[in-house]
Amino acid sequence: MLVTYDGIVLSRREVGENSCFIDILTDEQGLIEASAHGANKINSNLLSSAALFSYATFCLNKNKMRYTVNSAKPKFSFHAIGGDIEKLALASYFAQAVKFCTPSEQNQLETSRDSLVRFFAISLFETLRAGENRTLSAVKSAFELRYSVILGYAPNLVSCHNCGEYTCPRGMYFLPRKAKLVCGDCLNPEFEGERVLLLPETLFAMRNIVFSDLDRCFKFNIGNDAEKQLAGITEDYFLYRTERTFPALRYFLDVSGKSC
Repeated sequence: MLVTYDGIVLSRREVGENSCFIDILTDEQGLIEASAHGANKINSNLLSSAALFSYATFCLNKNKMRYTVNSAKPKFSFHAIGGDIEKLALASYFAQAVKFCTPSEQNQLETSRDSLVRFFAISLFETLRAGENRTLSAVKSAFELRYSVILGYAPNLVSCHNCGEYTCPRGMYFLPRKAKLVCGDCLNPEFEGERVLLLPETLFAMRNIVFSDLDRCFKFNIGNDAEKQLAGITEDYFLYRTERTFPALRYFLDVSGKSC
């Protein structure tokens, strides 16, 4: 049976000299492992489509639970990411996270209003463009927080959980383990849990990431201090919700000089 899906190659494993297995992210079937016979041959029509981070329309031959790439039509290539070690490390972190959190044979649009394939493509595009309008750290933060939303872990950033105020002269506190905001007037001074007094820029960026359309969730301006605060919050929030860490994240932090 032939099936056609738009998807992005998250990872690949070489088989012999000319073939490989590729893991394709799709909206319709989640993560698909497919064999791409002869994809490494110089004259293969699968050469570009089977490359890492390739965004293409894949025609797959499905035999029981096995998929084989019959043909593919490239939509966009993120090959240039490989020319920058920091960008490649960050994109690899995104791919590891999505691969870990995406089941096979499950329609992703049934559980989220956002297309996961489109979100991942935008994440790669913003990674590719980083340095023009925003930093890799800001792109990483936007990915972590918005992907948490897609996975069903959206924090309540609308207003104070207790009184409903949108802002407060005494500041707004984020409680990451409870995934909610509490204003300075309502915060119990005896509260012993983790809390972060948000800079106004940080709160604005977090609200933009969570509530904007996919096209806009990466587009925000933020100062250095707020960017550092945002980076710490989103990384901790995402890793706590997924209950694990990722080797590519550690590598990105190492090569970007952000490791502790």
